[in-house]
Amino acid sequence: MTKDAKQVFNCNTLLHFWNAKMEQNLPFDLDALLIFSKVVECRSLSKAATLLAMPKSTVSRKLSKLEADLGIKLLRKNTHQLTVTDLGEKIYGHSVNILAEANGVRALVEGSRQEPQGELRVAIPVFVGIDYASRVGATFLARHPNSRLDIRLVDDVVHPIKDGFDVVFGTGPLQDSMLIARKVFSLEMFLCASPFFVGQLAEPITAPAQLNALPFIDCGFYSGPKKLVVGRQKRRYELSPVVRARTNNFQVCKQYILRGLGVGAMPNQIIVTDELREGSIVPVLPGWSLDRLDVYMIHPFQLSFSTLISAFYEAACEIIVENSARS
Repeated sequence: MTKDAKQVFNCNTLLHFWNAKMEQNLPFDLDALLIFSKVVECRSLSKAATLLAMPKSTVSRKLSKLEADLGIKLLRKNTHQLTVTDLGEKIYGHSVNILAEANGVRALVEGSRQEPQGELRVAIPVFVGIDYASRVGATFLARHPNSRLDIRLVDDVVHPIKDGFDVVFGTGPLQDSMLIARKVFSLEMFLCASPFFVGQLAEPITAPAQLNALPFIDCGFYSGPKKLVVGRQKRRYELSPVVRARTNNFQVCKQYILRGLGVGAMPNQIIVTDELREGSIVPVLPGWSLDRLDVYMIHPFQLSFSTLISAFYEAACEIIVENSARS
């Protein structure tokens, strides 16, 4: 079966699955909501119709009926472009969650019938850490003896289709509409330093503005569009510290911090649990918090029902829960 044929098969299978397995007590057609989500992702009725193996007229009719049922305008169409209304964007967010849940239900059902087998190629960013990647891999392989696993630690953003992977881990938005993202965990980031560094300061750190005059160890996430922002209740403060060192690996950042080279932002679940317990790393501005860093498992839509991917996702979530308990 070709990739396009598999894409169409899985889209239709998902729609039929929802119709057959769910009782819809809703004021609108759930199929139409899923069709709407594909139109938003493709930004084209024609492309969405091709993906869903439906006539364009059917897609258009379904969308019109959905708008009528909801009593709102979801899309604005003219001869040159298709745009989504503000409320349509919010509804699209819900439709994506519904799609992910449907994929999860189907994968759960299929997984109960078939033991995962075959090879899974996975790309995990180095910032996630060797310890986490190795524990997930070992758990997955021990649990599924008919599986094979190829994990690559990568420095740069990779694309699951173009770069030949079944699964990649990432933090940013989806790179195209043919991908599915499932959140694995959220890293609770916090500011920290070594007791030696803090002890050498002329005065205690009690306000965010003080950090702008101190050397900062950047783990690679706080440059470009993502800013270093701390919050307390409803207050938000954007920091502009002097970057003394930057790397894309938390283990390297931790060593810099332990050596007293500056203040850094670290996740306590997978990197500095022991150091916090021992006191070799201490929180800075504990009353202020950083935004969480969401990590997703991303894979092509046509692999949505893969038992291998579902099994790996289960192992990935299980290990982070264990790490959080340890912390």
